[in-house]
Amino acid sequence: MSEIEEHLEQYVMTDHDSLVFTGPKRSTTPASWIRRGWWRPATKAAGLLGLKFHELRHTFVALWVAAGADPKEVSVRAGHSSVAFTLDRYGHLYQDAEDDIPERLDALLFASLAAPRLREKSPEATSRAPDLGFLLCGPNGI
Repeated sequence: MSEIEEHLEQYVMTDHDSLVFTGPKRSTTPASWIRRGWWRPATKAAGLLGLKFHELRHTFVALWVAAGADPKEVSVRAGHSSVAFTLDRYGHLYQDAEDDIPERLDALLFASLAAPRLREKSPEATSRAPDLGFLLCGPNGI
């Protein structure tokens, strides 16, 4: 952090919305400069020549998904225009999440069905149990 602070003091304007890395006259750094001056040498040194900078974004989104972030959360954090875009682009990464759906549904239904019996014995024990009774009847209350 101290190196970043030193960089900001030496090279960057002090406004709260100043850019951290700037080009000539403290303007935005041209993408060609970043690729030629920093990105290509860094990827070459790491043995990853050909890796595109934007691929870091895809990697980070994939890590969010792997960490359990839901599509809406990923969409907001990644700045996507919609959840539909996120699912179109990264939906294949959510396929493993479908594997445990039957077990999760069973757990929800069991907790809901057991809640009334448990409440009779101990209301505190089921204060966190979901009330899914509305799922167990049709529109006519059957």
